[in-house]
Amino acid sequence: MLTHGTVLLSVAAVACGLPSTVPLQLSEGFWRGDFTVGVQNFSVSQENSSERANAKEDLQLTIDTGSFAILVKEGLYKPGPATQQTNISEFIQFNGASEDGIAPASETIFYVRDDVQFADVTVHDFLAGNITFGDDLPGDGVAGFSPPASGNEDLSSGQGLIETICAQGDLTPCQFGLALGKDRQGSFIFGEIDASKISGDVTVLPTTKTDSWTVRNATAADAPNIVIDGTPFSPILATFDSGTPNIIGSLQQVRDILTLVDYNITEQTNEDHITVALGTYDCARTPARVGFSFPPSTAVHYIDLAANELNRTADGRICTANILGTSTVDAPQWSIGQTWFQGRYVQHDLDNNTISFADLA
Repeated sequence: MLTHGTVLLSVAAVACGLPSTVPLQLSEGFWRGDFTVGVQNFSVSQENSSERANAKEDLQLTIDTGSFAILVKEGLYKPGPATQQTNISEFIQFNGASEDGIAPASETIFYVRDDVQFADVTVHDFLAGNITFGDDLPGDGVAGFSPPASGNEDLSSGQGLIETICAQGDLTPCQFGLALGKDRQGSFIFGEIDASKISGDVTVLPTTKTDSWTVRNATAADAPNIVIDGTPFSPILATFDSGTPNIIGSLQQVRDILTLVDYNITEQTNEDHITVALGTYDCARTPARVGFSFPPSTAVHYIDLAANELNRTADGRICTANILGTSTVDAPQWSIGQTWFQGRYVQHDLDNNTISFADLA
């Protein structure tokens, strides 16, 4: 059952010298952090500093709670003598993998085992994906912070980065938060909610154990709702996904919403037969407000008004709405993207399978 209210808060409790807060930056529509993939590859003599520098791979990866793996963009990962090759490969398709949140991306990935470093903690022999063919991705790739994938024995045995950090004793309790501001500056916070960074009530929602941070509701009456200008539009199956710019739903539901608010609808179909629906409107008008409610509470948690406008034309006259319909999503599924995260502290608890959020102080 969904719950809403105030929970006990405390400053993050972490082990082994992990920093409580790691800075993130919003760039090209995605929140990025600093990672190193292949730190074990520079185990050469201290004197040969140039060889050490060449072997180390410093990467800016998108913090993505909608996936669980480490994926490095094609051409950036250079295996070294300590890299362990595997026979594991995968094909992944991302929604909203461009700055404007429109373009999908299809990637072919081959996995290796190597060391991955984030925030001064190293995970050894981690299953990291080397993209060998696919569409361009913003930044240097993706760092997934979802629970592990299901349906694939090779990829579902505790291979998620955050679970592995917890399992090796570097993080107790197994929780992390994203505090993402409206000023393009944010933080990745290890451990429990930092009460000094929030204001107001905390909403706590049970989530599924695998694949993504998807709200688990017992009945249709418990389901979250997408709300347009104060009016509930439809019950939904909600997934929180910091790795996509848009609010993403099925083609027909998005068409219906765009028609309801009198936006112009543009549809595009790519060579992979994926269709997306977008809404544009005159920038001089106030954009429709898009938000979500989580029963039994009737409170509506809106996207920040400025973030409702995903982009505008060069002359500043035509705006594109931050809501996308795609043929890769079936109703009632909706993905709550990073624009909704802005101005909020979103807490992810892997011990208890919950996601919580509150306004940033």
